[in-house]
Amino acid sequence: MVKVALLIAVSEYEHGLPSLPGSKKDIQEMERVLRDRNMGEFDDVKPLLNPDLVTMQIEIERLFAEGRQKDDLVLLYFSGHGIRDEHDNLYFATRNTRQNQQRDVLTATAVPAQTIQGFMNRSPSKRQVLILDCCFSGAFAKGLSATGRGLNSVPIQIATLLGGEGRAVLTSSTETQESFEEGSVGIYTRFIVEGIETGAADTDKNGIITVEELHEYAKWKTQAARF
Repeated sequence: MVKVALLIAVSEYEHGLPSLPGSKKDIQEMERVLRDRNMGEFDDVKPLLNPDLVTMQIEIERLFAEGRQKDDLVLLYFSGHGIRDEHDNLYFATRNTRQNQQRDVLTATAVPAQTIQGFMNRSPSKRQVLILDCCFSGAFAKGLSATGRGLNSVPIQIATLLGGEGRAVLTSSTETQESFEEGSVGIYTRFIVEGIETGAADTDKNGIITVEELHEYAKWKTQAARF
């Protein structure tokens, strides 16, 4: 069993989408806590900054497919622009995502959530965690196969770290909400890192931070910071 993570941040865009300077800091902070022997204890953490469309899809497919075993823990993190089309399908913007003359995003130039779901569903790994710090990220659950178990049913541990079997998707927003940066880091990511690093997300004080506890802590702190 190995623990592997791919951390994607898209902070710069070549065709008019606003830059997100905090995204670069987001993956640096996530990499730090996941690599730490007293926190994440991940065997392999790969940061991927400002990829183009093809590179981003290839690296995500490799994460879930290459050499994976049933007991491997696979974590995908994304910080950048999330985009919805007119049918409420979710896409993840890349460095070279384009817009048309009406300033609508050309979805052929962004990574569809459905593509990532396909990689997840075909993966031999039965322990999968996604952390999405982007607008409309709650829409990711749309279209997930019935074999994927939702956040509330997955007691995947952070402190030990991330044990158990199942799928968990942690999102910074609902399917209709935007996400926010504060200073030089995404608010949701900041509190994900804080919850792990300080142990504050261990709300039942049993020495184990589950994925559900981590998400609830970050969500509560994010909402408090917004208002």
